[in-house]
Amino acid sequence: MIILLLIAFGLSTSQSPRLLKNVSALSESYQQKCLRFLPAETENHASLASLVCGENLTDKELKLSLTKTSLIHIFVISGAHLILLDELLSILKIPFFVRFIFLFIYSVIVGWQPPAVRALVALGTRAALRKLHWHFPPDLMVLIAGAATLLIFPPWWQSLSLLMSWCAALALCWSSTLRIKSKFTAVLVSQCAIFLFMCAPLWGLGALHPLSLLYNILLGPVVSFVLMPLAFAVAFIHPLVPAFDFMVNFFATILKLISEPITLVRGNAPSVGLLWFWVLLWQLFFHFLRLHLYQGRDSR
Repeated sequence: MIILLLIAFGLSTSQSPRLLKNVSALSESYQQKCLRFLPAETENHASLASLVCGENLTDKELKLSLTKTSLIHIFVISGAHLILLDELLSILKIPFFVRFIFLFIYSVIVGWQPPAVRALVALGTRAALRKLHWHFPPDLMVLIAGAATLLIFPPWWQSLSLLMSWCAALALCWSSTLRIKSKFTAVLVSQCAIFLFMCAPLWGLGALHPLSLLYNILLGPVVSFVLMPLAFAVAFIHPLVPAFDFMVNFFATILKLISEPITLVRGNAPSVGLLWFWVLLWQLFFHFLRLHLYQGRDSR
């Protein structure tokens, strides 16, 4: 019932902007402590600070390569980070309540960023609804979690990062909605869906290219399952700094080579209001797709 308590707390607060302001101020303080905790001897301190503490990536060359290849979304703190951490902790058989508290604290430490908070709300919502034996399809769970996040923090209606996180989460619902059993096919379909769903939010930013499909499939797991766990290990085990520096330098070299053919073309980005309409259209699309594919069939 964690998420229900959070929602009740949000509703009981007469000035939600003040709530967000207070949490953000607290988060900024803890984020600075996180940055001071990192080893100073690494030559890739900017990458380590981004992966572990959610700091904006200050390495301009690496950031440009990540943007060109559309991998920037998995290199900075996002909902994917919280989901990955939750999966790793669940492997260790840690109870969900303990995992949720840890992820809540971590969300505060990394800047209380909208994508991370949306993922945190999604995890809490899913657990709460399971306790109630209420089962919803993945796309409706995305809608419920997103609506709950906006209910608690209304100022995030203007957050492009929350909107993009919502789009990415919806895109990942494709494989489950279509009931794809092959893992390879599911990954391929998910990456194609992410490319399609994100084309509107990234329009005008020059950060989307057809080659990003290939790069996300091949290099995405490197960031998620190699660089990120190694970054967390380095934060606590400083002798691992040389290994982290080697992996980041190697990754940056490969990334620069494959990003050379891509040219960023910037233009006029759509308004946030128009982009929320884009999200609404996809939510409606999933609803009617499920009605068309499965209505009346599950009872047979």
